[in-house]
Amino acid sequence: MPEPTSPPPRPGTLRSLVGGFVALTLTRAELFGLEALEQKEQLLRNTLIGMTALVCLLIGLMAALLFVVLLTPPAWRVTLLGLLTALFAALGLGALRQLQRRLRRQSAPFATSLAEVRKDWETLSGRDKP
Repeated sequence: MPEPTSPPPRPGTLRSLVGGFVALTLTRAELFGLEALEQKEQLLRNTLIGMTALVCLLIGLMAALLFVVLLTPPAWRVTLLGLLTALFAALGLGALRQLQRRLRRQSAPFATSLAEVRKDWETLSGRDKP
């Protein structure tokens, strides 16, 4: 036999207010959890891709440099290695600057959750203008 359920609370009562607040809090907590999971997955994926690319590029670069040094006449090897060192140092610094700009432009983690909580607070505190 099914258990009897209690009737829903009347609007404007303390019970309905608390129920609405709990439902709102649970919804925001769920949104926060989804965003946290998304951030974690994105960070892991980007880290793995970046590390794989870095290892492959370093192996390829070392092989290419060894090839170029072996093909260069002995009198030019020191000059060539100096130029290659300067070139790759400049490229590395450029990549670091690009990463720094990218990190500055990146949106803050959990921005959506924080915006929704602020909107809820404005609505609940009576600052919301219809």
